[in-house]
Amino acid sequence: MNDKPEIKLLGDLIKLLKKYGIDTFSLLIDMLSTPEFNDLLVATLTKTIEVSRISKAEKTETKRTPRDFRSSLVELGISDPEKSDLLLKFHDNLMGKNILPTLRDIQAFVSDTGLPSIKSSARSKAIVPLIKSLSELSLDELRTKIAIVKAVSSQNDRSLEGWSNIILDKERRGTH
Repeated sequence: MNDKPEIKLLGDLIKLLKKYGIDTFSLLIDMLSTPEFNDLLVATLTKTIEVSRISKAEKTETKRTPRDFRSSLVELGISDPEKSDLLLKFHDNLMGKNILPTLRDIQAFVSDTGLPSIKSSARSKAIVPLIKSLSELSLDELRTKIAIVKAVSSQNDRSLEGWSNIILDKERRGTH
């Protein structure tokens, strides 16, 4: 037996004999012998491949990480340096959790500023859609919305480092 993928595909098709029956297979054989059906089959398979490639490309694009996305913000600097600078700083602060440290904070910001809602289940996945929606704003709107965001203060830092600083009282005594 041949190990070529197209032969394996044909084998998978033959396995459907039990499901569809001999009569359906006989009709398919008759249809395959007509040039019109062959043209239709080739067109259908070609369209399926095109749709699959487009879908795969879209999935690859949506899987871009926030760090990969940063390069597109740098490229924006060619056409709009001021907007690029604002978005880069905002992006870097988001990545460092200096602003909007939780998904809930990001969703509240989006809601408060009237931006399109973000359907992400993780904070890291919400960053790119947030920056994309901000990038579509005018420079004045962008400044206004970004000005609303407050940096995370060490008093509000609920991370492990923040709690250890509180417990060890490092900020009052200073580090030795």
